[in-house]
Amino acid sequence: MKKNSEFLKFILNKSNNLIANNGITSKFRKYGIEGLEQYGLPTHRRGNEEWKYTNLNKMTSQSYSSTIPDIDNNKIGKLNKLSLAEHLEINVINGKLSLPNNNKNENIQVRSLSNKTLNENDINFFNSLVEKENTEIAYLNTAICEDMILLEVKSSSNSPAKCLLNIINTNNNHQAIISSPRIFINVDDSSEFEIIENHISLTDENYYTNSVIEILVNNNAKVNHYRILEDSEKSIHTNTTRVNVLENANFYSAAFSKGTELARYDLKVNMPSINSFVELDGLYFTSGKQHLDNYINLDHIAPHCTSRINYKGILDGQSHAIFGGTVQVREGAIKTDSLQSDKNLVLSPKAEIDSKPSLFIYVDDILAGHGATAGNIDEKTVYYMRSRGLDLETASKMLISGFAMEIISKVEIQALSEYLIERYIDTLPSYKFDF
Repeated sequence: MKKNSEFLKFILNKSNNLIANNGITSKFRKYGIEGLEQYGLPTHRRGNEEWKYTNLNKMTSQSYSSTIPDIDNNKIGKLNKLSLAEHLEINVINGKLSLPNNNKNENIQVRSLSNKTLNENDINFFNSLVEKENTEIAYLNTAICEDMILLEVKSSSNSPAKCLLNIINTNNNHQAIISSPRIFINVDDSSEFEIIENHISLTDENYYTNSVIEILVNNNAKVNHYRILEDSEKSIHTNTTRVNVLENANFYSAAFSKGTELARYDLKVNMPSINSFVELDGLYFTSGKQHLDNYINLDHIAPHCTSRINYKGILDGQSHAIFGGTVQVREGAIKTDSLQSDKNLVLSPKAEIDSKPSLFIYVDDILAGHGATAGNIDEKTVYYMRSRGLDLETASKMLISGFAMEIISKVEIQALSEYLIERYIDTLPSYKFDF
């Protein structure tokens, strides 16, 4: 408790300094502090189902530097292996916007607090999609985010907007830092937007990154969202993503995760208008003593909407993964069509998966279902493949790769698909099993 108090004191001091340096954010940051004071930080105490399996003591128990290092964009270009020529590249370095030179796209307008292009009315966008309760981590971000970045997307049918959003963390002070990226994305009516949210690290040092991303998908808009988490193996990562999908709009998201010591991905998609479609895919790989918590929620508010959740995990070593998938169908949301699935390959007897798919249904005349599986690869299938001349290691790796490729094969961007195959498929180890 003492260390927790010291952490909150550090947060309060930093927030007050930010308020003093930028007056237009004072109300916004005070809202974050008030939320922390009311709800505190999340714990895995008994009865707190949302955080039952994830303990943030590693985050609150270490000391943090108040100085956040900067890094040159040119250095990022050399180290970032994902490069897409057709996409507007936006770099957020340790929570601050850093636009590369001569990088413009007429379909995407980027404004931020750091470059002094946000006004007081723009601040109202932020937190407009984040609920007040059970978002303690979002309050923490609100209190101390260094920058606020607003992306406004307006595209034509002939020119869809494309963006590579690099959220980059580095630490050259040999002391942990807190990075708090804060981003709001407003996709205009009938616009088409393709965004790759790429979380990467340029250092092996430990740090804590706590991002909040809000996405408003307006009427008849279409968004393809790809999320890649490859922070430092020593890092702690928490994220709060909130999405509103309006009338006749389409939102697809695929999340790919590996690498961090502790990570929590909190995604909630609201469907408040008729005839919207949401599909959420995920692929996660954990090894060693890594901990990954996927907390995925869909809220069907309006009738005639369709949703799909399909997550897959591969667990090795002594790692621990959690999938908490919740679909809520509210009263009045008739003709809802919703399915969710979480499937896991557990490749080590010491690895653990806790999968909790849930449905809360308050109306009749809907179609909904959910399921979860966890286990090793099928013995009979391995036997069949070996009978065709494959050795045990090759057969097992082919099965594991096929399991993962179901998610990767849905990526429509060829360069991104190749990158994911290199990072997730080609690096899979060969396994020997005792059947």
